[in-house]
Parts: sequence; C-alpha cells; structure tokens
Amino acid sequence: MDYSEYFRVARIESWLGWIFSFGFGIIFLGSPTLWRIISIFFAFSFATASIFILNQYFDRRGDHENRIKSNLPVASGRIAPRRALALSLSLIILCLFIVFLVDMNLISLFLVYFALWTAYSGPLLRLKTVPVMDFIISGVGAGLLPFLIGAGTSYQQNISISVILISAAPLMSLHSSGHILQALGDYEADLKAGVQTFVVRYGRKSGVIVMGFLFLITGLLTIIYAAFGPLPSSYFPLGFLLLPFCIPIAKSYIPTIKNPTTENIAGLQKVTRKCGIIMLVLAGAYVLVIKILGL
Repeated sequence: MDYSEYFRVARIESWLGWIFSFGFGIIFLGSPTLWRIISIFFAFSFATASIFILNQYFDRRGDHENRIKSNLPVASGRIAPRRALALSLSLIILCLFIVFLVDMNLISLFLVYFALWTAYSGPLLRLKTVPVMDFIISGVGAGLLPFLIGAGTSYQQNISISVILISAAPLMSLHSSGHILQALGDYEADLKAGVQTFVVRYGRKSGVIVMGFLFLITGLLTIIYAAFGPLPSSYFPLGFLLLPFCIPIAKSYIPTIKNPTTENIAGLQKVTRKCGIIMLVLAGAYVLVIKILGL
C-alpha cells in the first residue's frame, strides 16, 4: 500500500481553522516556552488526526455513496477500516502520552476533545444527525476546545474563565458557519443517506441564511471586542485588513441566498475556502506581530 495514504486519511488540509483556534489560544494569553508549544502542538495534531480518521471509520458506508467523499482512503478501501481504527487509537495513545509528559493538567481537555468528536460521529449518539446540535458541536469542537487547549499551553493560571469563553465566541461562530457551508455541499448525499443534518431538516435556504448570520456575527464580535474589550484596541485595524477578502464572499453569497442551487453553493464554497485561508493566515500573522511588539 502507498504509505502516503496515511497522510491523506488524516486530512491535514482540513485542519487550518482548527490550528488557528489552537494558535490563537496560545498567543492570546501568553508566551510559553518553544519546547512546550512544539510538544503540545504535536499532541494536538495527533489528536486531530485521530478524530478525522475515526470520523472516516464511522462514516465509511455513507462516504462511499457520496460523490466527493467516496475517494477518501477508508471509503474507497485504500485503507482497511480495521487498520484505520487501529491508527486512530494509536494516535490517541501517542497524544495522551505526550500530554502526560508535558502537563497532566491538559489531559482532561484532550479527553473532552476526543469524547465530543466521538459523540459527534460515533454510532452511540451520532450528534452529527441531530439538527442544530451538528453545527453547535462543530463550533465547540473546532473553535472553543482547540482555543482552550492553546490557552492551557500558555500556562496562565490567573485568567478568568468568562474572559476565555467570551474571547472564543467568534471562533465558535466561525466554525459553526463553516460547518453549515460544508453541510450545504453534502446536502444531496446526506438526504439520500437519511442523515438529518440542520440543512437536510430545514432546507438549503435556511442553511444559507444561518451560515451567513453566523459569519456576520464573527466579524461583528471581533470589531466589538477590539473597540470595547476584551481584545486590545490594536486589534481594531484587523477588521479593515480582512474586509477586502469578505467582498468576494459576499458577492458569491448574494446569488446563493436567492437561489441555493448545487452550482451556486459549490461556487460559494470555492470562494470562501480560498479567501478564508488567506484571511486566517493574515489574522494569525497580525496577532503574532501585535504580540511580539507588545501592543
């Protein structure tokens, strides 16, 4: 078997938003040692890879019927389900071993991280099939928890939990919005498979509306936080820096909300993915520079 399939099954290209949440948690609260950052980053990467692999294991039959996801390593049969499960469990053990060596206090966060995403795609609860809960879980699991793990890496003990939760709110709404956009693209396959996501239950039109609302909330919260706290006022120009990349998304969003066809949704996904990556990189670089300069 081609060993590159082990990298493909981890779906590393889908981690950017998750890594941003993790990195923002580190930068926002403090400046831990480089060794600590690297160690927990590897643990977080192994944890996230195991989650994506486990999701493919549970979804392999449905993904096989999905025109796009049928080419995933597990759904296509390039990696056997039992081997994928063993790989996921091995990564979990390796992750927890690293965390045990670096900081036992972080183990509880990682366990919640694993438990939430297992409940999301596992057959026992299968929360991905519960409308509204599906995108809320994504907001918590891809936005809040990576942020909390990053915040824990910074090793700040005197930070109010309310400040942490408020600070993570834009990340949660951003990831919830992104989840709905992904579900819009999977609408036909999920409808055929009987997967009751929010979009399947309430329709594409509702999905596009809620997705846009959550994306708008993300931007508004960032501006409000920079103007009135808890973010420093030095973060305020960031909104203007990212605004040009929101315009193409808005231009693609308008025809989609008017007529949420498969073609329009695919176009919105393409534009959002392209501009979203640039925005995340710019935002991460801006926050890092602000932190280094002490502004």
